[in-house]
Amino acid sequence: MSIDIEKLSKMRSVARTLAECDFDEVNLLFHELHTDEVMQGQWEDEDGYERSNEERFSAVLNIIRDLPRDIVEELVPAVSQLFETTIQMNRQQGVRPLFLFASHLTSQKALVGQVSSYLKSWGIMLFVAHESIVPDHEWLKEIEKALHDCDAGVAFLSPHFNESKWCDQEVGWLLGREVPCYALKFHDEDPYGPFGKKQAFPVRADMTAEKIGDEIIRWLSTKPELTNGFYASMVEALKLSQNYHRTDLVWKQLYSATGLDSHEVASILAAIRDNDQVYNASGGVGGENGEYKELAFKLALKQPGFETNRDLAKEVAKSRGLESLLPVESTSDVSDDADPWAVDF
Repeated sequence: MSIDIEKLSKMRSVARTLAECDFDEVNLLFHELHTDEVMQGQWEDEDGYERSNEERFSAVLNIIRDLPRDIVEELVPAVSQLFETTIQMNRQQGVRPLFLFASHLTSQKALVGQVSSYLKSWGIMLFVAHESIVPDHEWLKEIEKALHDCDAGVAFLSPHFNESKWCDQEVGWLLGREVPCYALKFHDEDPYGPFGKKQAFPVRADMTAEKIGDEIIRWLSTKPELTNGFYASMVEALKLSQNYHRTDLVWKQLYSATGLDSHEVASILAAIRDNDQVYNASGGVGGENGEYKELAFKLALKQPGFETNRDLAKEVAKSRGLESLLPVESTSDVSDDADPWAVDF
């Protein structure tokens, strides 16, 4: 018997996050999952005082600990979106989609918020202080946490940016951590100080939030130190794809991925199983063309995270007519004493 450390880590992270959320909203999620729900007494005592986070954590963990792996995988992005928070994962327990920090003036708030929404559809989280901080949370603490945890930064340089002590310190923090930081300049507002060594991208007046988001994605794809997180984001984008054109665009970024872990492979398989904009679509890159359900399944087969998803892979292959792609030993019925997946890949 092997211990699924990654699954356990995700359950702990989800439980930690839900322990800080509202009682009714947590139970709404559990109702949707058709699981047991948290008892009122586990959230507050008979006098109406809140239980400690540790007590709430234990209550949630007891409910989700028997959930299958694929449901646990889906809980991480679901909880992040439903409760508008970021689930902090131990970086040693698997790769997460990219988490970026946006440094901007209040005058850019609306535009940056639109860019953030667009990037989210690509599986990329852009931390925007006025949108990303949950009400009642200490805003300064949340900003410091985001600056500490982000994979990269994006500076929206507009007039008077250098006069803002907040923006100035945010960029300084990012540079001090030596994470990639991209400068987008509006109205020819160039980077300055140590940040001035970097070439800024000039944003034209007619550029939409989507076009700016596309430029950020292009930049991210060129940073070798962000490759693993970038692939994790593209896997998430495949699951989220809402049309064939987006599936084409995502595949151009994802088709050459290597080293995908079990979570990423599970997400690819889930996209093939659940998203009709993936399993009904066709396309490809270069000479590798065909139905995306087949192309994506072949990609999943080559990854180190495939073996731990063997049961899910069999389910997906059966539902999408892909049995012929499975290892030979797994395509036919075998006796209970035999292991149909005992194959050398």
